[in-house]
Formats: sequence, structure tokens, C-alpha cells
Amino acid sequence: MGIKAKRTALLAATTMALGLGGVLTATPASAAVILGGIDVAQQCRVQDWRPLDAWLLDANNAYSWRCHSPYTGNLYNVDMGNACARQYGGGAFSVLLNASDPYSWRCAR
Repeated sequence: MGIKAKRTALLAATTMALGLGGVLTATPASAAVILGGIDVAQQCRVQDWRPLDAWLLDANNAYSWRCHSPYTGNLYNVDMGNACARQYGGGAFSVLLNASDPYSWRCAR
């Protein structure tokens, strides 16, 4: 076997070993655990400096939740991620199960 062939074989073996080593030492992914639902009304009461009301603008659109100011009439987005952190503690995040169902928001960790 010539020097060029030996180098090619060595390079192929090293590449393969590194690739397999990465696969063999990879840590398994863990699935998120659903913790529960989101209290949108509570989030609207606490996310601004004054209490706001929760309004659902479209019963077929999960993204249509808004916090309404009875003082100004303004509408504000609901921070679903912050709602999960408030309700379930650090590391909790929001998950939407069905974009057509406003009541399908959940918190997970």
C-alpha cells in the first residue's frame, strides 16, 4: 500500500472514529413534561403596572388572547412564557397544542 493510500485510509478511519465517538457519547434528549394550563386572566392582572382584563378576540385562534386596559381601552399581548414562569417557577415555558384552540396553551419544563 502506497503512502497516499495509507493517508487516505488513516483519514477515513479517524473521521469514522470521531463520528461514531460523537454518536456513542451523545446524551439522550429528554422530553418536556407538561405542568398544566396557563391562567391568562391572572397573567393579565400582574404583567402590567395596573391590573388588566383578559380578552379573547377570536375563539378559533390561540394567538388572539389580549390583555385589555379598562382605563385606556388599549390591548396588549399576553406574555405566555412569563405566565408559565410565574405559575410554575423557573425553567417553565409555554407550549401551544393547537393553534385553533385558545384554551390549548400549556406550561412545560
